[in-house]
Amino acid sequence: MKLERHVGGLSLARKANYLRARGWREEAGSWSSERFSPVPIARAIHHQLTDDLSAALCKLGWQVVGYSERGHVQMRDGERGRPCSLPKALRLQARREKRPVAELTYVLFLAAIVETEGGPP
Repeated sequence: MKLERHVGGLSLARKANYLRARGWREEAGSWSSERFSPVPIARAIHHQLTDDLSAALCKLGWQVVGYSERGHVQMRDGERGRPCSLPKALRLQARREKRPVAELTYVLFLAAIVETEGGPP
């Protein structure tokens, strides 16, 4: 699942502001952070969304149990749940809340935007 499709409609300026507010730096057309070497803006958005969405799920009782070599997060539902990918965790949480995955993802993303920008998008 492409996380970005659920938060589409961001202008290039909004994407850049989102990344800068999260500590990313633009260098010669690429974006880097303390954790990531220079990558294109689309990859930087994906990495940041992964961090923000997994952190939001942690507030709902999920745990981050690790990352794959490619940077994909593994989540666990509470103490006893089986590890799963972030997209599966989003699907399970959405089912639990009886709402579409896209809606849940967008709500979690908006919460991150409000936190970084200090107001609604």
